[in-house]
Amino acid sequence: MASYEEVGSVSSIFLYPVKSCRGLAVEEAQVTPVGLKHQALMDRHWLVVNEKNHFITARQQPSLVLVTSSLAEDGSLCLDAPGKDTLRLPTNLGEGKPVYTKVFDVAGEGVDCGDQAAEWFSSYLNKPGTRLLFSAANCKKRDLTEWKMFREFAEEGDEVAFPDYAAFMMLSEASLDNLNSKLDLPLSVRNFRPNIVVTGCSPHAEDSWKSIRIGKAEFRRMKGCDRCVFTTIDPETGVKGGKEPLETLRLYRLADEKMRKKVGTSPMFGSHLAADREGTIRVGDTVFAQVD
Repeated sequence: MASYEEVGSVSSIFLYPVKSCRGLAVEEAQVTPVGLKHQALMDRHWLVVNEKNHFITARQQPSLVLVTSSLAEDGSLCLDAPGKDTLRLPTNLGEGKPVYTKVFDVAGEGVDCGDQAAEWFSSYLNKPGTRLLFSAANCKKRDLTEWKMFREFAEEGDEVAFPDYAAFMMLSEASLDNLNSKLDLPLSVRNFRPNIVVTGCSPHAEDSWKSIRIGKAEFRRMKGCDRCVFTTIDPETGVKGGKEPLETLRLYRLADEKMRKKVGTSPMFGSHLAADREGTIRVGDTVFAQVD
């Protein structure tokens, strides 16, 4: 059995309660099989959809990245956005009737969060018919083994609510610093929406971490994270930019030949992870890995 070695430490932890909305930086979080949990908030368990329950992301509506999340003293999820009053939502939404939805090639379910949330997002996005779903306990989670293109990377039990793919995304500061050294305008880590940011390693060292241990939590690397136009959206203004960072990343981060048949010219940046053991992770924790 391969041994673990110290590879760095956790510098940041982010949750994204509502898919595509701004990340919430936290000092600690619980690792669950379906993503990070901080107090009553779960990562990517709320999903903005259209009138047909098709998912909406910042790829189509860049201003979603300006919607911020916070937790009220009574345990409510508070959402704020430019020009909007605070929307307060229960985080223990009862087991209402689940509705079918799909994120990319994998189907799941969510409970409708009601007309107030629907009107709030419809008004903010200027898209009548927009609604908000929540992946409640009784909702079917998205089984990643059902995604045929990426079937080889998932194991039985790899289930998620509404992230694009895996329950966790890890990125190193060194990878971002290396990219920024090649760009005219440096980017924030928020452009890449990681859950766990690691410091103290070399650029792209995370590519080689087959298994990862932080505290009692254990993760399994599934695959690299293929990048899209989401990375071009300014997380502070909600404005979609030009070709960067994708153009520069394609110069040195294209997938290997086998993966390129799946993702094309989408560059790889960061790692998708699954959790094999639950636990609490904290900023400052040492990261150990089995290096491939």
